[in-house]
Amino acid sequence: MVRGRPGPFSLRGGVPVAVETLLPPTPKVNETGTQTGSSDRRADIDAKMVRVAALLQEVGCEGLLLLEPENLAWLSSGATARGSLDPSQAPAVFCNGDARWLLSANVDTQRLFDEELDGLGFQLKEWPWHWGREQLLADLCQNRRVACDVPFADTKTVGDQLRALRRTLTVYEQACHRVLGQLVSHALEATCRTIEQGATERETAGQISHRLMHRGAVPLTVGVAADGRSRLYRQFGFTSTPLRKYAVLSATARKYGLVASATRSLAFGAVDEEFRKDHNAVCRVSASYLASTWPDAVPREILLAGKRIYLISGYEHEWQLAPQGYVLGRLPVELPITPKTEELFRSGWAVYWNANAGAAAGGDTYHITDKGPELITPTENWALKRIRIQGAEFVRPDILQR
Repeated sequence: MVRGRPGPFSLRGGVPVAVETLLPPTPKVNETGTQTGSSDRRADIDAKMVRVAALLQEVGCEGLLLLEPENLAWLSSGATARGSLDPSQAPAVFCNGDARWLLSANVDTQRLFDEELDGLGFQLKEWPWHWGREQLLADLCQNRRVACDVPFADTKTVGDQLRALRRTLTVYEQACHRVLGQLVSHALEATCRTIEQGATERETAGQISHRLMHRGAVPLTVGVAADGRSRLYRQFGFTSTPLRKYAVLSATARKYGLVASATRSLAFGAVDEEFRKDHNAVCRVSASYLASTWPDAVPREILLAGKRIYLISGYEHEWQLAPQGYVLGRLPVELPITPKTEELFRSGWAVYWNANAGAAAGGDTYHITDKGPELITPTENWALKRIRIQGAEFVRPDILQR
């Protein structure tokens, strides 16, 4: 087993392999967005094993089988399966609270250890790709009391417990998440600053995606709505429509097995009067949400406060037209935020607030902390709008005029 702190490259068969998912205590990003170092990541994984051991004791099982990619990413603090097209043959993890094994087809093993897992305490159980993983999984579960994150054979399903565990981001995960958030906001804002008037939504989405992938982040959804299309379609993609007057851009991306989202808006020349009114309402509603984003806050009460702002801004029913936010982390939606959501906010959760009114949208990702919401998709060289609520000042991205 390789121990210690690897450099930015590992060697397998004499071939240098970039290690993008290993992070130092305080992540530092080089010019390509790559981060290195594994000691804190190893400690983060070891701490999660303690939580797994407690879960196994609670449910009376000897081992835990993780088949969902987001749980592989959680327990490994960032490992992701790449290039696997068949979910039934994707890499998995088995652990017993003391030891952990990667379960992998031979076609994936080399890359996973070169780029993702080397030196992190994982052992290997491998199957030939043409056999499939069914027999290996059956052998692991035979004569054992096994818990699993999804219904599988005779295992005990513990998906809900695992979702609750991974919802609270560790200090290490929060550091990774901040880096991702900066990449997402940069991709949106740099595109807004450079896109030419008349470019299509598709071309604009391509620029956002290029900037994300150039820094190692994988776009999950990219949206561009030109000249009011967002008024009709609150969850939009991109088309051949050209950008003439203004546009709303959105992106959700994954890196280090984590997810962050944001939106930004731009206008060519003077801002359309109706769009300005829409955007001002969105900023006020967003500030209302932020004012209540604290540990132990009740989501439905936060939404109720936002509904009052919608009402006094002249947009009484707009909140019904699109989701206002999500708790996110390893998935884009770990927990929907609706008027029926009962769970109280917890310190360490990440939340994406995305108020909508008319053609405008204002979305960013935050960490919930004991000191209030921490923005992790910050602006850079961007127009800002300041809003005071109950004596506190909140800053929201304004429309970029070009």
